[in-house]
Amino acid sequence: MKKSLIAMAVGAALTAPLAVQAAPTVDVSGFADIIYTYNNKGADNTGTKPNGNGTRNTTERKFSADGEIDFTASPADGVTARLDVDLHLLDGGTSSCTDTDSNSGTGIPTTNTCAGTSTGSGATLEQAFFAWNIIQPLTLIGGVFNDPIGAEAEDAPNLNFTSHNAIFNILNNQTALNGNNVAGVALAAGNSMVTGTVAYLDDLQETNEKNSVAAVINVMPMSGLEFEGGYVTQYKNNPTPGAGDFGAGDVWDVNGSWGQSFGAVGASVGAEYLGTDEIFDGAYNIWAGIDLPAGLGLKARYEASNSDINGVDDTTAWTLYGSWQAASNLLIALEFTKVDADKSGALDGATGETDGNLVTAEFIANIGDFK
Repeated sequence: MKKSLIAMAVGAALTAPLAVQAAPTVDVSGFADIIYTYNNKGADNTGTKPNGNGTRNTTERKFSADGEIDFTASPADGVTARLDVDLHLLDGGTSSCTDTDSNSGTGIPTTNTCAGTSTGSGATLEQAFFAWNIIQPLTLIGGVFNDPIGAEAEDAPNLNFTSHNAIFNILNNQTALNGNNVAGVALAAGNSMVTGTVAYLDDLQETNEKNSVAAVINVMPMSGLEFEGGYVTQYKNNPTPGAGDFGAGDVWDVNGSWGQSFGAVGASVGAEYLGTDEIFDGAYNIWAGIDLPAGLGLKARYEASNSDINGVDDTTAWTLYGSWQAASNLLIALEFTKVDADKSGALDGATGETDGNLVTAEFIANIGDFK
């Protein structure tokens, strides 16, 4: 499912001329995402047992809870404002977040990762932006918003699977802001078939006095069929691997998806390819799904991240996913992922995938009309 709120803003401008827009309103929506990790082979032998002898998996047989509350104000004069707040339920303990290279000189940063766990609950800002329909169909967007590059959404209700794919994680690894978000301004225009967006942003890794420029085009030649291409520039903090933070340089992404219903049965397929200047020769994924009666669904995904680092193997992963729409606002899902990653773990931080198997159960409950 496409994630771009920029495209949504353009779509709203196309379908609601200013003269007939409704009176000012404030909509509140959100979701609760509960995940039970039954098995996490990649986290084996990572925690100390209470008696101090041996080690224990710190995430297996554990529940985690995340949520989000969104506020959208839609005045009558064409300017929409949106604020998204992510909520996290965290374990007890201490937390320290770093942004340094800790992978034995490979140059892969540990961006957006934290060592340890935090006490109590936490809240982080996901998005805070305005969308101004200057003239139909031209929209100006400014603030902090979801990265327009890439196919996959950030929020659980908009994902095709429980886990993010490696391409999303690679993009998130390159953006210093929380949750693969960017800060800046964007100008979007188009019609129901083609939308183009250009953006002037803070550098993806928030390098001082540097900026990134992005361009995205979305094409929908027919109902259910979508294509997207995007490119974003980036300043490489340290072009030499192992010298602290290491940006992947310019990033480009192409993706497409198709979905159609045949009575009570639906089918969908998609594919995506990401290229970077450094770290990866490329990364890609392909997926397919079928929707069955009674709210049941099945999906499968294959992905690969091809290393550009001498002596580091590629990472591949298979994912199987089954879901049940138990109620209009409750989705229950089971997911199995098998990852084959380099044993050194050099790319784990960048791809978000660790060698081993992962089995999870997920419960997503929507609040209001979440988008």
